[in-house]
Amino acid sequence: MDYAGSAVAERRLEEIEATIEALANLPHKGSRRDEIAPGLRAVPAGRKAVVAFTVDDDSREVHVHAVAYAGADWIARSKERRR
Repeated sequence: MDYAGSAVAERRLEEIEATIEALANLPHKGSRRDEIAPGLRAVPAGRKAVVAFTVDDDSREVHVHAVAYAGADWIARSKERRR
């Protein structure tokens, strides 16, 4: 197993956090994925991550449903959270 080190891990986490924070200014960015859940959107975060989220325009809130990294099955996780 390859180990890139804590510095690389820290950079990846910073990339994911920056993507999530940017949703405050551009909450409707990303691809709509209504086939997974109504209103669900997905955006890439860094090189290998995906952030799945919905936007509540009335309350002006972004709800993060899943953050997946390196091929983790975020679609299945998002579907499970609908139940």
